[in-house]
Amino acid sequence: MARAFKSTPRGFTADLEKAERRLLRTLFSDVIQLLDAEEPRSAPDTSAPTSSTPGTSADDPFWDIVAGLEPGPGLGGDGADVVPSGSGATPLNREAPRDEALARLLPPGVHGDSPAEQAAAGEFRALTEDSVRRSKTADLQRAVAALQVNPLVLDEANAVSFSRALNDVRLVLSARLGIDSEEDAERVHTVDDWSAATDVESYMALLYNFTTWLLETLMLALSTQLPEAP
Repeated sequence: MARAFKSTPRGFTADLEKAERRLLRTLFSDVIQLLDAEEPRSAPDTSAPTSSTPGTSADDPFWDIVAGLEPGPGLGGDGADVVPSGSGATPLNREAPRDEALARLLPPGVHGDSPAEQAAAGEFRALTEDSVRRSKTADLQRAVAALQVNPLVLDEANAVSFSRALNDVRLVLSARLGIDSEEDAERVHTVDDWSAATDVESYMALLYNFTTWLLETLMLALSTQLPEAP
């Protein structure tokens, strides 16, 4: 069972079981794959969970859950919409990603529906999106590397990087779960029993809640290092 992040003299530490660390590495790698997607890809049917469901391995329950979540790029997406956001675009007019999860990872820098605002958004995306992808991928890769050992010990810079990686996983999961409001989030937070998970959506809800909890404990630990207000 995971133990929350704490601020210690060694750094920001968390105690994670082997299966939990392997689960997180899988999630981080999945988001890296989504960010690196260059062409549409098909995926197997996700209408029913695979044979690897919770409870099939008493000593590795989290890995069993991950084994049931292999529907394709981007944590449960159908893969059909994962296309390069710059595909067919001019250098200074890049379209927004059509995949909702990728769109949440790479939000527009300019908002609005008018032609001028849309043109400005496309130009801003063309100028900045590649560097944003690289930055996010670097955070995720550092997170994967950090999870090779336990306990997980991070200095402040790597803790901040790890928090960004966790948040990117949450953004993808929230898109796949259709979380668009506080009511949607509350619905997902009610899913808290791993043994009762019987479909991909409930697995994703549990993963969303787990990564949310872990991120919250890390942010709380980081907040203890903030200077006191004068």
